[in-house]
Amino acid sequence: MLGLVALGLTMLMIYTLVKNALIGIQLNAEDKFSGTMELIIPISSRSEFYLEPWIKNLSSFNTLGGHLRIHILIDGHHPAVNAWQELHQKLPYVELHSFLMRPLGREAIPWMIEQIAPKIKGDIVVIGDAELVPTEHAFISLGHLVSKKQKAFFVLPQTKRQNVIGEAVASINPTLALASIFGFRRIRRNVSHPLVSIAQGWMGMPLSAFKDFDFSKVNIPSWKEALAKGWDMENKTYILAFGEKHLLRYYPEDLKVQIYQMRTYWEELWLKGERTGLLLFLAVLLIWSSPIFFLPDHPIWAMSCLLLLILYRFFTKIVFQESWRAMILHPLACLVWIGTFIWWSFTGLKTKYRTRRAP
Repeated sequence: MLGLVALGLTMLMIYTLVKNALIGIQLNAEDKFSGTMELIIPISSRSEFYLEPWIKNLSSFNTLGGHLRIHILIDGHHPAVNAWQELHQKLPYVELHSFLMRPLGREAIPWMIEQIAPKIKGDIVVIGDAELVPTEHAFISLGHLVSKKQKAFFVLPQTKRQNVIGEAVASINPTLALASIFGFRRIRRNVSHPLVSIAQGWMGMPLSAFKDFDFSKVNIPSWKEALAKGWDMENKTYILAFGEKHLLRYYPEDLKVQIYQMRTYWEELWLKGERTGLLLFLAVLLIWSSPIFFLPDHPIWAMSCLLLLILYRFFTKIVFQESWRAMILHPLACLVWIGTFIWWSFTGLKTKYRTRRAP
């Protein structure tokens, strides 16, 4: 029975991924845009930042001079603040906004966006995650698409190719799970909201859409989920897009550091209350790992699931431009993810419950 369910869900993910790839729009280096843009990057205590790729890409911008402003919103005393200061000194259109205190009971990111909102004047507004490093074409193409369609876009990044094991592990992530589940109908969108919350990406929108959204009424940690739910309630649609090589997601080059971050990632999701997203992603991980679990007792189901997963990963390679070597290591990547979940469950989660129950 479980094998049949795994086969059915894998087929559904293949269908959804292909459909999203066909309907979604790719960022294109040939697009032109002459308006102004503002990028807002909220930084929480657990945000990661990769200084060298940012400096390399932003210092090579040629056509966006005077048309781009980047706002870094820093919650409290973040360890990467010195890196952001260095970026600000080299690139004057990068502005730092540090918030050392905030009202009790307010979530950091929506509150920081609320504070900066009156200063935002660009034609196109983008809110994005710190781990994503754009090229000049990412801004130009997204500005072109938003101004042309006058709708919001949620842009999914491509994973940076670094060391092969790190890439294999990093390419198995909530963003890939979202692309395999997200649907444009209301029911499918509502189901995928928790994954929108924990996936990484850029949300680009016209200035009017940004100004119309009241962040003072938002008190959940994820700005992505808040925007998605708010627009759904107002019957406003947003379009899925793919960043291609113009929007890259970075991860630590040291595999040990990467694995430790994955362990703390599960803890972060739990502490932020994003437990539905955690459970959805864990369910997708189990589907991705089904051949491994079925092999000892049900080899026929394992082989059937494996053949479908090979087809599925073939399409993920087309959509997200993964390397063949990283795809071959798919079983190892799944085991690493599940292993870090078990590690966290028996250390962090177990310790927290023992502390609560202690007299």
